[in-house]
Amino acid sequence: MKCSVCEKERQVKYYCQDCRQYLCSTCSDQHKRYTLFVNHKLHLLEDVQSMSPSEMTLLHPPLCSHHSKPLEFYCTDCKTPICVNCILMDHNAWDGKHKSINISDAFQTFKETSATLEKSAQRFINKLEGGLKAVIHNAAKLQQNKDTCLIDIDNHVDEIFKKVKENRDKMKNEVETIYKRKKKVNDVQMDEFKAILSDIKTKLSFLNQLLKSNEGTAMQSSEPVITALRDRINELPKTEPDDNGEIYYFINKRQMTSLRQCAIGTVKDFRAADCLTLKGEESVITDQTIIVKIIKTDEHEKYANQLKATWTQPTGETKISQIQEDDNGDYFVTGKCTSPGVCKLDVSADDESVNQSPMTIKVEEGRLVNTIKINATYIRDVVKCEDDSLLVSCWTNEMLKYKQSGEYIGKVTLPQGVEVYRMYKMKNGNIAFSDYNNTPIRICNMNGQLIKTISEGAKNTPRKIHVDETSNVLYAGGWFSSCVYMFDMNNGKTIRTIGSEGTKEGQMSDVSDVTLTNQGHLLVLDKGNSRLQLFNNEGRFIKVLVEAGDEDGKVNSPSSVVVDEDDNIIISSQHKLQIFSSDGTFIKRIDKPEDRINDPEGLSIISYHPRRLAVANTGDKTVKIFNY
Repeated sequence: MKCSVCEKERQVKYYCQDCRQYLCSTCSDQHKRYTLFVNHKLHLLEDVQSMSPSEMTLLHPPLCSHHSKPLEFYCTDCKTPICVNCILMDHNAWDGKHKSINISDAFQTFKETSATLEKSAQRFINKLEGGLKAVIHNAAKLQQNKDTCLIDIDNHVDEIFKKVKENRDKMKNEVETIYKRKKKVNDVQMDEFKAILSDIKTKLSFLNQLLKSNEGTAMQSSEPVITALRDRINELPKTEPDDNGEIYYFINKRQMTSLRQCAIGTVKDFRAADCLTLKGEESVITDQTIIVKIIKTDEHEKYANQLKATWTQPTGETKISQIQEDDNGDYFVTGKCTSPGVCKLDVSADDESVNQSPMTIKVEEGRLVNTIKINATYIRDVVKCEDDSLLVSCWTNEMLKYKQSGEYIGKVTLPQGVEVYRMYKMKNGNIAFSDYNNTPIRICNMNGQLIKTISEGAKNTPRKIHVDETSNVLYAGGWFSSCVYMFDMNNGKTIRTIGSEGTKEGQMSDVSDVTLTNQGHLLVLDKGNSRLQLFNNEGRFIKVLVEAGDEDGKVNSPSSVVVDEDDNIIISSQHKLQIFSSDGTFIKRIDKPEDRINDPEGLSIISYHPRRLAVANTGDKTVKIFNY
């Protein structure tokens, strides 16, 4: 290799990165002595020869194509590297159109962007490889299913052939049996005819011999021969065959037609959509959470990424909903409709609609649905029965029964002296109730028969009750009572009391109602202090959920509280019904001024889809039914 400077055949020792020349020892020494070249980078020839093409490229960074200067800056607006001259001429920042940064900063940003993009690309690759793996698995499964189907078809056809052959052999055996029986009849008749013919021919032969003999000899034997032959031919046997000689095979033409028309099976592409169906409620209230389950009706794998759900609001607005999975691996869809009308849910699997899709759901507005006039002097409570009718307590020994439409259909009569105040309908059909005229809590059946007495040891007459049927505990509070009693439903005795008299948090005065949250915590409606308080299942105070006040979101002289399946809390107080979240946050007022809520007492959830509430309205002796 020649030296690039002296061009002599000397041993090249160095390569100048800046001059891009190969130098011998002599020229490299001179190169180092010149001030102009003092900062040039020299590389040993051995190092240069061992470099890869990419490493060689790094020795010569690109220069500006306009000014042949190093690219030391980067224009963020033009997205291009530039030199120092470009900043002053073509990419200056004074016109507001160009912003330049150091090339190292730009490269650092590029590395960060690349790292993020690389991670995203890797996630994409992982998902794609997972998808490819699933498709390969599906291809193997498809081949296996194909082979299984072909074997099943062959086995089924072989089974049909086997059955047909069995029937063939059976019919052949029947033919053989009939043939042998009929042949035996023919053989007997043939043997009889042959014997008679042989006898007659013998006699004729003897007669002919006599005719050929001399007359004396003939006449000596003529009489017995003539007599024997005459007797034989005078008794002619039946000459028709005793058997008709026929065997018939009747073809079942109807069966043959059926066989020609009937397929021996069905080959089908089993789609995921064919194995799924929707199950949900037919009616809800505006803003109520709708839950629709995606039920698997057959053994078929389904994956969330195969499913797609789209809600169509009554207004026509559409929204794609996320498919969710519960702890059992089943899928469901949730949604809400903000306007009354008909809401529609479309669910598809691999772009094919599943069974019952689209599902239509009636969306009703939260409002007063019906007002039932109760024929009684007082009304105190209302509960729903198993047949969806309403049972109303009237501060007497009679509980009146009405349809939700308002039609009176009967009553439950208890013994004289009983005055039913508040009620709790139990799952076994019995009713726990507070007796205003007596201290104990009582339980009766729907025939009016008293079954049990509870609340032994209570100092004050309990009025407001709630039964926890899971733990078999009855909670009760009463007028002017400063505590809540817990009673054992099995023996009727007091387990403990919760709370004490006072105005501080955790204290109470005149408990107007009690109930449990869905988590089993105790809600105490404190009428004397106008508030709702929360206690844990051991009776320890947690916090005040709803405070006193006349404005919406607060309560004044509250009378009743219930909790629905979504853990919403509904409270009746002076002239209004309000709904709160489980943490006490005000959601909305259920009634409107024209609904004329007046001194409401008992509340009862009578439907969840749609959400519907019955209110015993003492002021005008009605039961009002609200969608909420």
